[in-house]
Amino acid sequence: MMKRYTLYPLVIVLLFLSSRSQAQAPRYVLLEEFTGMNCGPCAAQNPGFLTNILTPNPITVHHIAYHPSWPGVDMMYTYNPKPVDSMVNQYLVTGVPNVEMLGNMKNSSPSGITQSDVDHAFSGGSPIKVQVTDVIVSGQNHTATVTVTTVGTVPTGTYRLRTIVNESLTFATPPGGNGEKSFPHVFRKMMPSWKGDAIVLPAIGSSVVFTYNYVADTLWKQPNVKLTSYVQNVNTNEVLNCGSTGDPMINYTLSLPAVIVQHGTAASQNSFNLTSSNTGTGSEQFSYTLTSNAPGGWTANFTVGGTPYTNTATVNTSAGTTNNIVINVTPDLTPFVATYTMKVQSVTNPGLPAMISEVYVIANVSDLIVNNSGYVGDGVTVGSAANWDSVYTTGLAYANRLTVGKTDEKIMTMAIAQGAFTGVKNVYLNVGWTFPAFTDVEVAQLTSFLNNGGNMLVSGQDVGWDTWGASPATGTANTRAFYTNFLCASWVADGDTSNKVLVTDTHDPIWGPLPNAPLAKTYGNYYYPDQLRPVGLGTPIYNYNDTSHAHNDTTRCAGVRASNGTWKTVYVGPGIEMVGTPLNRRIIIKRAHDWFYGLVTGINEKGAINNSYLGQNFPNPSNYTTQIPLSNIYKDMSMNITDLTGRVLLSIPVIQGTEMLTVSTAALSPGIYFYRLMDGQTPIACRPMEVTR
Repeated sequence: MMKRYTLYPLVIVLLFLSSRSQAQAPRYVLLEEFTGMNCGPCAAQNPGFLTNILTPNPITVHHIAYHPSWPGVDMMYTYNPKPVDSMVNQYLVTGVPNVEMLGNMKNSSPSGITQSDVDHAFSGGSPIKVQVTDVIVSGQNHTATVTVTTVGTVPTGTYRLRTIVNESLTFATPPGGNGEKSFPHVFRKMMPSWKGDAIVLPAIGSSVVFTYNYVADTLWKQPNVKLTSYVQNVNTNEVLNCGSTGDPMINYTLSLPAVIVQHGTAASQNSFNLTSSNTGTGSEQFSYTLTSNAPGGWTANFTVGGTPYTNTATVNTSAGTTNNIVINVTPDLTPFVATYTMKVQSVTNPGLPAMISEVYVIANVSDLIVNNSGYVGDGVTVGSAANWDSVYTTGLAYANRLTVGKTDEKIMTMAIAQGAFTGVKNVYLNVGWTFPAFTDVEVAQLTSFLNNGGNMLVSGQDVGWDTWGASPATGTANTRAFYTNFLCASWVADGDTSNKVLVTDTHDPIWGPLPNAPLAKTYGNYYYPDQLRPVGLGTPIYNYNDTSHAHNDTTRCAGVRASNGTWKTVYVGPGIEMVGTPLNRRIIIKRAHDWFYGLVTGINEKGAINNSYLGQNFPNPSNYTTQIPLSNIYKDMSMNITDLTGRVLLSIPVIQGTEMLTVSTAALSPGIYFYRLMDGQTPIACRPMEVTR
């Protein structure tokens, strides 16, 4: 049983990334929820799901609620059990609450579905339209018509059309054991049978029509009844599109370019090509708006049909016409991962929802914080791992790293795959207490990044449990192989409140003796910091509680580092945000940063200091001046003098060809310092020195 997330297990599947460059119609967002009137976690999460997702999205979201045969007897299941059983089997559902988004786009708890998920899915587009009508012929006799029109290139596959009658139910007293009285869009009937209909999607521009004659149950309250139809790939579960009675006619579309994420450089323009079409039968005015979170020094504009605009454009578009849109972005020197959002909306029909497409530019970033976008473990807490990203930003600031950006794992994955990771040397994966810890597409791209010389820190209290220990299992062969081969650890146990303090392994020459780091209950009473064991190239760097566990520990290892000469990884079992003191958090981030760059403050790591550039200063100790021998200075650089915390006290230009640098230490208090040769923002060599009086 999944003790942290819900009393009932939840299956988690891959959030698929898909290209939307061929999309031609809005894609309504189908959320199929598995819930129950006796399910306590369902009662805890459904009100927020209603308030945050269903109510604010009456047009873009279509919702169907299936009540399985468990937990307990549920009259909404017994009303029509066979189709519900078939849907449970279709999605391999083993627990509630559970939401399937568009069949296979996202599997989550109700609280794990975000407005961003809805916006991206709706704007993702579809090659088909699904239109549904329901006409009362007489009395309880109805005729439903479902028209499926192909407007773009349909992926190869075998498809079924499922047409479902659902009813929103409200009771005066709770019918079950969880206290809920209101149950929106409860499954009542599937037509023509529990299997749905086989469908062959027609050629572009053509339609196929299905007609269903059915008799409404006298128990149904007709104003609360709704028909929802969707077309689903029977092998992958992907829902191409859906429609419901009462859907408005949306005629505007918005595509994404083939490359969504680009690498940017200062003063150079990045361009993204999109299209927007009028699929209706008459002219319509569309508004186009470009917004961004980019720094003030970055500039952007866009064109529609070759006409330039800065922020907003209104364009009259004839039926069947496609507008070509180009978004142009020019970064400055500020490091950032910028999001540019293009929104298209009907001016003629302003009540309709906007289509939204996002593109991204990464510029001047060497160290990238990646906040996992998955749901937080208790199923109630709002947000994602970004709740804790300040731990990483302050840690890298403490390491004096200025070229820092941040994003989420989905954008990172696309950036690596689309060649936008130029200049990114180190990735800091802030998993925190979110799920899933990894996906197959994510680890595939991270493998490429590491094998090309990248470095990575991973931190989260249930990374190991999610990969190896969850029941039902959530780790895949790919994510487990990544865990073993790159995190170089095996998962031993889930951990508990007895794991109170991180203690460094005193045998490790890299991590060495650092201050003990007390752990706190960041997630309320959900305290399960993973217990690990190093494997392969792994070396223990932390243990729980005391030095008796420090080396060759098989039960209470708390962190592992590894390197194969091409890449370096650091894996911290608890979330760094669980460390109880801000200074300890900063030290952990800084130590990983310094090891990645070959600079390990206070510890002589063999090979970390590049002696081909720097000699030892003399005199050492010095009092008022010292000389630093240099060699192989092939370009202009700089020399930073730092204290033991990494704070820069002096920065001195180093001209190409310099062989000796004179440094005044008169302003420095007696103590130990470090001098670092810097190539821009990158430290390439470091030595200690002492100042006395």
